[in-house]
Amino acid sequence: MPQSSNWSQVCDAIAFANDKVTNDPDPLNEREAADGQQYVARMLTAVSDASLLTIDPFRPRFLPMLESVRYVGAAGPDIDYDVAIVLPGATYCIEGNRGTATFVGIAVYAHDGDKGATAIVDHVDVDTLVDAEGTFRYEFSHPQAARVIVRQYFHDRTLQHRGNWSISFVGDAPEGGANGPQLLPTVDGMEARVTNLAQSLRWNAQLNDLWIPGSRATPNEFMRLTPEDIVAAITNPDVMYSFTWWRLGQGEALLIEFTPPETRYWGLQLCDRWFQCFPDRRTNLNDQYVQREADGSVRIAISEDDPGMPNWLETSGHQIGTLFFRWLNADPTIQPTCRVVPLAELSA
Repeated sequence: MPQSSNWSQVCDAIAFANDKVTNDPDPLNEREAADGQQYVARMLTAVSDASLLTIDPFRPRFLPMLESVRYVGAAGPDIDYDVAIVLPGATYCIEGNRGTATFVGIAVYAHDGDKGATAIVDHVDVDTLVDAEGTFRYEFSHPQAARVIVRQYFHDRTLQHRGNWSISFVGDAPEGGANGPQLLPTVDGMEARVTNLAQSLRWNAQLNDLWIPGSRATPNEFMRLTPEDIVAAITNPDVMYSFTWWRLGQGEALLIEFTPPETRYWGLQLCDRWFQCFPDRRTNLNDQYVQREADGSVRIAISEDDPGMPNWLETSGHQIGTLFFRWLNADPTIQPTCRVVPLAELSA
């Protein structure tokens, strides 16, 4: 029976990922060490799920990025991601019902090229396609297309519901394609997938080095990022980003102040040093869940303990991490400002 030797690459990649976590340039306390081990497990789950995306491109299907996947790689807690693999140059159709999310967008990405696997080759706001019943149909084809992602942004998941859709191959396919026998896994094909799994694990383990190299040295200062600026992740073409590393000492808080632009959605997401977030630990706020000042501005505190302010995100014992604003179809002229202050000053 043919056997794959490529699983040793996965074992090596797991050891590499663990080494990157445990030997981070900044020392780890007990909380950070535990969350770092969780990150290795989440990464392994995420790349394993991705390796099982449908093997037959003539019968594509979406893989929802569920909790284990959504909370790594700076993926947003307010966002659902459905991912499908497609063939370059082939035509596909996505159709279904929009649901009640604040925003639904479709983006098509290349496999390679000048900007690697993150290059955006086509995208559409589903609201430009929907009919009175909320249904839509979208056909696309591109000579570099490799995957398609449908994103849904939610303000409140308890009040809004997901859309539902499917993806299908359009036109004549070689050797029967969608009308022929289903393509089943082969040894060679699975060996390639296992190798890719190992490579993806290594890539994700280095994300905090690859995402805007050098920015870790200048924490607590937001910078404007376009989707094209972020080559270490698969970005949303409908969003502008404000990004910074954050760093705090014992008894300190980070006070963020800004006046948000007019937009359907903005959100602030707090991550640890590995770009992992924890929605169960109060690490995400959006524009419908903040209290504004009388002049329309917003103040948000980042700290380990609750300062008694209405807008607060908790560090959960972490000393360093990253922060992201997502501005949907908006581009603030002035970036949010940060000030490190004594926690007691905010609690007074």
